[in-house]
Amino acid sequence: MNALLTQYLRTVHADYFMEFPLWSTADGQVVGEFLKVRLSSRFAPVHDAAGQPLGVLAQLHAVAPGGEVLADEALTRLTRVSETPVVLDRFIRSLHLLNYLQAGYGEQGLILPVSALLLEAVSQEHGRVFRQIVDRLAGPLPRIGFLLPAAYATQPARLAVLRANYARHGFATFLPAEQEAAVLQRLDVC
Repeated sequence: MNALLTQYLRTVHADYFMEFPLWSTADGQVVGEFLKVRLSSRFAPVHDAAGQPLGVLAQLHAVAPGGEVLADEALTRLTRVSETPVVLDRFIRSLHLLNYLQAGYGEQGLILPVSALLLEAVSQEHGRVFRQIVDRLAGPLPRIGFLLPAAYATQPARLAVLRANYARHGFATFLPAEQEAAVLQRLDVC
């Protein structure tokens, strides 16, 4: 087990995600589990409309016990308990953070998708709990931003509240651009 995962298990996991098993694979990737579904991270470079790099976008790779890949929506449907979708969303973002740090992306920022389910379930202070998790890891941490669901582009009042909440905790926010998946619109800079 690597030092980063050991520190995470000691300082974060027991307080936030004890019900989610977590381990390191032979190649050093951190993998988690939810209801026997194996969760891992993938990263894709993203840029703004002018072609300026923004960092890497974390993407969930979820594999059911039978080997079939699950879409995010299918995983969300497995969450029936009221708090589980929120905790699962935070766990997945923590998993991405661990894998990002382990992979050594250097100066590239990390962009984490956040689900509409979490945004609606948490009424205020978006980003507060994740900031606490990030701070417990100590050490030099990357620039982190959150990719909001595209539907929020048509809700300017809600978008302003979310941007302010995330910025208060040191996180940038992004929306998907209409052109292609690798293009994001930066809403603010932290």
